[in-house]
Amino acid sequence: MTDTDLETRIIELETRISHLDQAMTDMSMMVKRQWDRIDVLERRNHLLGEDMKRMNDFMQTAPEDDVPPPHY
Repeated sequence: MTDTDLETRIIELETRISHLDQAMTDMSMMVKRQWDRIDVLERRNHLLGEDMKRMNDFMQTAPEDDVPPPHY
């Protein structure tokens, strides 16, 4: 194997490593953004669940409005 062949192979390997490193960085950033989005959605889901519980409690404790006045 000549020096130029070896040098060519090293350059090709370094190029591949560089591309793989960039792909790994891109995927890492993508995963981070997805986790951030999941956190936001989980918080919203929790808040919506709390709102639904409060509305349900309110609906169950407000039947006095449906009772006719005593003069009926």
